[in-house]
Amino acid sequence: MIRRFGHRFPFSRAFGIAAVALVSVTVSCGPPLTDPATSNVSGTWFAAGPAAGFTNITVTLIQSPDGTISGTYSATSDPALQLCSPNPCNISSTITGANTVFQVFLDLNGAAQFTGQLLQGGKLKGAMSRVDLTQPIEFTKS
Repeated sequence: MIRRFGHRFPFSRAFGIAAVALVSVTVSCGPPLTDPATSNVSGTWFAAGPAAGFTNITVTLIQSPDGTISGTYSATSDPALQLCSPNPCNISSTITGANTVFQVFLDLNGAAQFTGQLLQGGKLKGAMSRVDLTQPIEFTKS
């Protein structure tokens, strides 16, 4: 009976083998997701917020050819975060991150993390997270 099933549907078996081969070729196309992006996010970016307890967020980024990002940020902290006194207050520090073919990742040291993508028209769109709070945010290049 097994022989009869295999013999009866030879097209299905050939089609299955071709589909597996096609998927293998498709998956192997394109660069690894951790490779540096061809885009460059260097410059000053602003988002009004609120996102992850911050408003008026300004980031100044410098991107290296290998996709690593360094820079600085300043933002206004929400009183609920109790990061500084008086509440609310302005905070600032350094940024580290990466711009890869998959995403832009920024670690706003001591504050939050941004994960998103560079869009046409000078926009960085994604989410800002801090501890257990994640909110959407969009930066515009100044």
